[in-house]
Amino acid sequence: MKEKNIFKEAVVLLFVALMVFSSGAVVANTTNHKVNIDVKEANSSGSPLNRGLVWDNVVGVHADLGGIIVATVRINGTAFPADDFKLSTQKEVDSVFWQGGYFQCQLAQGQKDYHYDWRILFWDDDGAGTHPGNIIYNQTISDASITREFWYNYTNPNGNTYWVANYSVQLPVNITFNADTTYWITIQGIQGPTVYYPQACWSRHNNTVGGIKLHEAVIQAAWWGYPAWTNISVLVADHLPHDLNYQLFGPGGDTTPPVTTCTFNGTLEGDVYVSDVIVTITATDDSSGVNYTKYNLDSGGWTTYTAPFTVTTDGLHVLQCYSVDFAGNVEEAHYCNFTIQHPAPPITITIKGGIGVSATIKNTGTTDLTNIDWTITLDGSLIFIGKTKGDTIASLAAGESVIVKDFVIGFGKTGIAVEAGTATANATGTVILFFVIGIGVA
Repeated sequence: MKEKNIFKEAVVLLFVALMVFSSGAVVANTTNHKVNIDVKEANSSGSPLNRGLVWDNVVGVHADLGGIIVATVRINGTAFPADDFKLSTQKEVDSVFWQGGYFQCQLAQGQKDYHYDWRILFWDDDGAGTHPGNIIYNQTISDASITREFWYNYTNPNGNTYWVANYSVQLPVNITFNADTTYWITIQGIQGPTVYYPQACWSRHNNTVGGIKLHEAVIQAAWWGYPAWTNISVLVADHLPHDLNYQLFGPGGDTTPPVTTCTFNGTLEGDVYVSDVIVTITATDDSSGVNYTKYNLDSGGWTTYTAPFTVTTDGLHVLQCYSVDFAGNVEEAHYCNFTIQHPAPPITITIKGGIGVSATIKNTGTTDLTNIDWTITLDGSLIFIGKTKGDTIASLAAGESVIVKDFVIGFGKTGIAVEAGTATANATGTVILFFVIGIGVA
């Protein structure tokens, strides 16, 4: 009866417990690989991963919406969580890294490792990309062959203690995966036939922090009421999709940097853009995937690219860019330059003095203009009235002109600036009471 209550407690906790992880960097050692695990956000890593990396399912991501998922063989049932991956080129995998551990550890008096064996399963796909098909690889890894390092500990208010470790293992038999083919992986803790210790588990992240790669993780566990493969989101109250934390490694791994290209969207005449330009930067990587892309526009400093951006100013624009993949390969920065020269606005402005300041605004184009905003600004220090004035010209037919005025009271020299639509004109003059004299081109 006591064991039954403990099991019910574990199931309830799995559904509702939220794990708030620490933010420190952790280093995990595999048999052949050393992986720097930093806190990650939005699918980005603060440090390069190992060059033998074949697939990174966003290891190290955690948040208050993350958690743990039972992955174990028990005498009263088996839990099969599984997550998918797809490689762009054929790759051999020789080792696996994952994050998981135990919960209800108060039964073990703290952070006790029960030293279970673990089982690595690879599956083919069901054909629809929604859950595993058939098992194509089944290897049980002895406890002595597993490398582990404590990662995180959490005590629930009800007294249950959870702890998570970084695990890695060299596979006893390598496996090769074909390109552009969906596969699934399961990692299970194996308990002895008569032992009823707390369950082994995987750590998981979600589509809010870390992102979901391909299809979300799924689970099959008849003893929880899920005899068929079911999206893992049923196990959390908010039903967010969740993924499992793991990496696959292979001999040699990814040693080729990404390739970054730039595309420009605007009106091109010859080799000059006569409009604003929308810049889109695209990066591709044939193996581990693109981790991040950086660009530097007009020596303004390196910025992480997240979305297309618009450049509006005239002149030659010097754009540098490069990308880094999840295996840590850094592309050499290269240039994608372009030039913008907007056509002169179809408006001319003539500034005159006299009583106040006036400006003749003429439409020199071949089409009628509407809603032309204009302003007259004087920058003299002794301008008491009329320092600035503006309004809107509702319509201005092709070839027609209109005079706008600004009444001024003041003394001394002043600069005069007039804007009409995108056209500008500048002049200098002298204000004597309400007269403006000596108009000259600035």
